[in-house]
Amino acid sequence: MFWQLALPTIRLPDCDGTLLDSMGIHYEAWKNTASRFGIKITAAAMVELAGKPVNELLDILAERSGVTVTPELRHEFFTTKSKYYLEHAKEVKVIDSVIDIVRAGAARSLPMAVASGGTRKHVMEGLTSTGLLPYFNTVVCGEDVPNGKPAPDAFLLAAQQLGVDPVGCVGYEDAALGMQAIRNAGYMLAVDVTQLPGYPHLTDD
Repeated sequence: MFWQLALPTIRLPDCDGTLLDSMGIHYEAWKNTASRFGIKITAAAMVELAGKPVNELLDILAERSGVTVTPELRHEFFTTKSKYYLEHAKEVKVIDSVIDIVRAGAARSLPMAVASGGTRKHVMEGLTSTGLLPYFNTVVCGEDVPNGKPAPDAFLLAAQQLGVDPVGCVGYEDAALGMQAIRNAGYMLAVDVTQLPGYPHLTDD
């Protein structure tokens, strides 16, 4: 299962749920905020929609709940959710099995980048607070690309910023949409980190 550790390949992981065990906090932020606006969300829905741009995620959840998203609601929703997340961001931990892969890449001086669909504010907070930021040559976030996952934009831009051919890259993801984005980018390999030992799966328990 750890054969990929030995390969001299360029490594480009997602952030939330891949590098960082942050999906639980993101879920609580979404759930607590959504309940104020009559919007329903479950852990299963969070897993299903993981990787989508946050505005699109809100639209889908609101439609399923029969709620109309006005500009005012959108602004208040994300202001509230962001405040909750940042108040709990220090609780975020790394996912050890993925960090082993990152550290192995760093030991070989391989170029590495983060390709996330999350907001830069939250991604940089997580990478900085966990001490992971220095491992990466560049960080691509949701604001940097026109199309979210499963479009390949984030993974293509990350490879471009590293100055490498996507075909020589390995992407790491926890979400089905992210896995498809890696494949759409033409990477050598898409690694599903949820299959690694000890992965912290999100549940409603």
